[in-house]
Amino acid sequence: MLLLLLMGASFGVGLSYDSYNELDYGTTYKMLLHRNAQYIAFRPEYDSNAVILWERNNPSASDNSRQKVMGSYYVISNLTQRDSGHYIIRDSAQNILSTRTIVVVASTKSDAVSTGKEFSFTFDLEPKFCNIYFFPKSDSEVRNDIVHQGRLQKSLDESDCSGFELLKPCGISNKAIQRSCSGHFEVRDQNGDKALVVMLHVETKHYDPSYLAIAIAACLAALFCCCCVKCCCCGKRSSENDDSKTSAARPAMHHHAYDGEPARTHYPAQPSYTPTGPLIHHPPAVNMPPAFEISAPAEKEDAPTVPLCSDHEPRFEVKGLTSTLPLSSDSGFCDVYTSDKLNYL
Repeated sequence: MLLLLLMGASFGVGLSYDSYNELDYGTTYKMLLHRNAQYIAFRPEYDSNAVILWERNNPSASDNSRQKVMGSYYVISNLTQRDSGHYIIRDSAQNILSTRTIVVVASTKSDAVSTGKEFSFTFDLEPKFCNIYFFPKSDSEVRNDIVHQGRLQKSLDESDCSGFELLKPCGISNKAIQRSCSGHFEVRDQNGDKALVVMLHVETKHYDPSYLAIAIAACLAALFCCCCVKCCCCGKRSSENDDSKTSAARPAMHHHAYDGEPARTHYPAQPSYTPTGPLIHHPPAVNMPPAFEISAPAEKEDAPTVPLCSDHEPRFEVKGLTSTLPLSSDSGFCDVYTSDKLNYL
């Protein structure tokens, strides 16, 4: 029972308590107001003097547009380092109801890239309030101005770390970062408060053995394919040369179209014999035997190609002028008829 009485008394007079909050630059903080709260006083982190931020009977006393009461909360938007400090809430009797400690820090990030790679960052800050500085790792006391009030500085081209371009709203980019850019970058507002700190480590580019092995394998495969293509071309040319030589050495052959019948031997027609002068001077009248009608034997499929001699049809030959050739190339007779009546020589 005694414990309950003590707790009720504590709530009746308003028990004070403290809180500590570390917040990033640019964030929003909401502070719950006690129902008996009458004042909110602010004492900066490094200052003993306190100022009144809010008074219930005079809500418009504060001239800071980023700080206002919304329902049961006292809201501070777009925090900066200037908002770091102690917020003391008092009642009408000036008793402390609560104390809230806020510490605003810059947002931080770390990045590691290889030389020649792209590097960039940006921050949500109005361009006219944008300032970016670079502090090299080799000498962190040296400050290089990259952007001032939203404008890229030309003097940066004279430093070892150069080649930057401006990014909106407040940032920079480098298409091929250099090793001399190892260090940290700071984004600050118009009051010099740190909004963002970027730690950069630029690594020397190393060749990956796996990529090297893949490249070597690809080269060997390409070389092998080229050799195979070359060998195939050489073999084809050699085969073509052998075929041409074989065709040249092979005797020409005449091909006849076969239409189902055996081939027939055709002899060229001999020109008709026309004597240019008389063979016999003053030949006497001679009774010549009757002319015989000559007909060629019928052709058979298996008949020999050489004409056969007839056993029943004679031919005439002048006695004393024996000739092995017939009187005509078309003659196919073997019988010889010898007559003394034609021998005038």
